Amino acid sequence: MKTAKSKKRVKTETSVVGKIKLFTIFLLIALQIGVIVLFNTHYALAAQSAAIVSIILSLLTCLYVLSSNKNGLSKAVWIIFILCCFTFGYIIFWLSDERIFFRGKKRYRATYDKEDLFSNANILDHSQSVKEMSSFLYSTGKFSTYDNCKGQYFSCGEELFLDIESELKKAKKFIFIEFFIIADGLLFDRIFKILEQKVIEGVEVRVIYDDLGCKKTLSTGAKRALKNAGVKLKPFNKLIPLYSVALNYRDHRKIVVIDGKTAYTGGCNLADEYTNEKTVYGFWKDTGYKVEGGAVNSFTLMFLRQWEVLSKQREDYSKYLNLNESFENTSAVIPYADGLEYNHPIARGVYENMITSANQVLYIMTPYFVVDDGVQSLLVNKALSGVDVRIFLPGIPDKPFVYSVSRSNAEKLIDYGVKIYTVKDTFLHSKIVLTEDAVAIGSVNMDLRSFYQQFECAVYTDDKAVMDAVGEDFSCTLNNSEQITHKNKWSKNIFYKIYIGLIQVFAPFM
Repeated sequence: MKTAKSKKRVKTETSVVGKIKLFTIFLLIALQIGVIVLFNTHYALAAQSAAIVSIILSLLTCLYVLSSNKNGLSKAVWIIFILCCFTFGYIIFWLSDERIFFRGKKRYRATYDKEDLFSNANILDHSQSVKEMSSFLYSTGKFSTYDNCKGQYFSCGEELFLDIESELKKAKKFIFIEFFIIADGLLFDRIFKILEQKVIEGVEVRVIYDDLGCKKTLSTGAKRALKNAGVKLKPFNKLIPLYSVALNYRDHRKIVVIDGKTAYTGGCNLADEYTNEKTVYGFWKDTGYKVEGGAVNSFTLMFLRQWEVLSKQREDYSKYLNLNESFENTSAVIPYADGLEYNHPIARGVYENMITSANQVLYIMTPYFVVDDGVQSLLVNKALSGVDVRIFLPGIPDKPFVYSVSRSNAEKLIDYGVKIYTVKDTFLHSKIVLTEDAVAIGSVNMDLRSFYQQFECAVYTDDKAVMDAVGEDFSCTLNNSEQITHKNKWSKNIFYKIYIGLIQVFAPFM
């Protein structure tokens, strides 16, 4: 495993204007919420009848929350909030209901409710867990299973983007790029020069970025340069100074598609820290996956459907699909996505199924471990059943509050035989789950935001070469890790327990 010592420290630019805009937007939103709170509290406390009505409405809202399909932790948080803030809590809850105040969901459903475009590969010779996962992903999202694909695993962002840059230079027809974060810097400059040249050569280039993720990192000048170069640019869920539940939904996907022949996904965003050309939290440990073959079609569809929703224009998918080569490989490859277009929490379901099916090993890399009791119980059951369960967390956190909750949740599992590790001098940003049968690599964190509030993507495969490479990466990471035991648990401290108890209230929003 590479270390931070071998890397040159480079300070890249960030958008000061972007920070000011972001602060202004959230300040205006906070003011709007403040007006709602003050008005309703004053009204309810000024009149006894109004207070009684508020109490009744709060209780009815709590009953609705209990009967809803929200996860258990979210239900508990909402009920506590509504009862403690009975004069306005129920109003905030209903303003946060996506069915009432997020019309974008209908557009996603309309875009995704189309005929099946691909058929599943024959997987009769695969393990039972792979067969079940194939059925699950097709039933929940119409995600096809492919064979005759070629996969490659990258154990760090430097290797991933070197390969991406090399493939981008070969593009002849189109390039699709979708990232949560795109940042000004050395990596952006290199990618921009390639895209600029490709547009000159007649290659179609489209880029989707998340407006919140890029608000402080992608400058107005960089966006202008992309547009002037001929790159088609679309922000996802543009930030506006108006309180809306839609602000909570972000495009966390990482996708690069080139000519319909090659696709990439993983945990890396397009920013210098992911290639360790910028030092932020020690060495930045991330991973990526490259696929060639029919599975590229699924990533192409993910991008085009997102673009169609953002542009509100119908797309002709046919000219971008089935351009791939075929390889001699019978391994199953299933790219999948999650987001508002689906009724079921697909990304969570994949992780749950992998945990349930593991009989020998269950290795997890995640920067955040904010899960509910259901996932924790599955992990406990596997460890108690003799499965080698290991969870790797960052040694250096990027968000102290979230890290405290992650570590607290992980430490609870130690008593049941789950092995917890922190990677020394490293911010671990990889999102991987490995069992003896398959591996999942993508943008999906082991947290409630990824499970319920973000657009995500990943790939599930039983490709032996990829699994071996991932297994080797886990071994190298283990050599640079420290195991959390009863002796060095943070939760032994009584003040830490009180602190965690308080901030756990905000776990569903982390």
